[in-house]
Amino acid sequence: MSLRDQLLKAGVVSADAVTKAENERRKQTHQAKKGQPEAKTAEQQRAAEQRARQQAEAEARRQRDRELNAQREAERRRKEDLARARQLIEANRVNDPKAEDRYNFTDGRFVRSVRVTDAQRRQIAMGKLGIARMDNKGFDFALVPREVALKLQGFCADRVALLYEETDTLEDDDWAW
Repeated sequence: MSLRDQLLKAGVVSADAVTKAENERRKQTHQAKKGQPEAKTAEQQRAAEQRARQQAEAEARRQRDRELNAQREAERRRKEDLARARQLIEANRVNDPKAEDRYNFTDGRFVRSVRVTDAQRRQIAMGKLGIARMDNKGFDFALVPREVALKLQGFCADRVALLYEETDTLEDDDWAW
């Protein structure tokens, strides 16, 4: 026999008071059980928010790393193209060290010149030779065959300073020579 039954039998408490006490105890138990999952849910929610934040930060880092890698790759390709252009120009350079005539041409807003022979001047005018820039800052210009100039235009167009359309005949303009 429980304490409740003994108190009820002794007449210390009424049946209504016992029922109210039981109902109150059940409500408290229910509220306690109901509150615990809420606490776990709040913890789970905080943990989920933290995981989401960490994932977002990790994704941002990965995106930043991808962008940096793309920039590095572009810079590496640019340097490779410049080195390849320099090698191609140097290997196919046809400048004559004995040339005395100056051939003037425009390079952007500036007038530049390169030493050529009479035969080279005619080849430039006919589009068989082109003028290539060895480096962007210097004044070193090389005469290169048309095929080399066209290759340069394909991957490093800023290295080709001058290349005329190819023609088989040279118009005879006395004033031009």
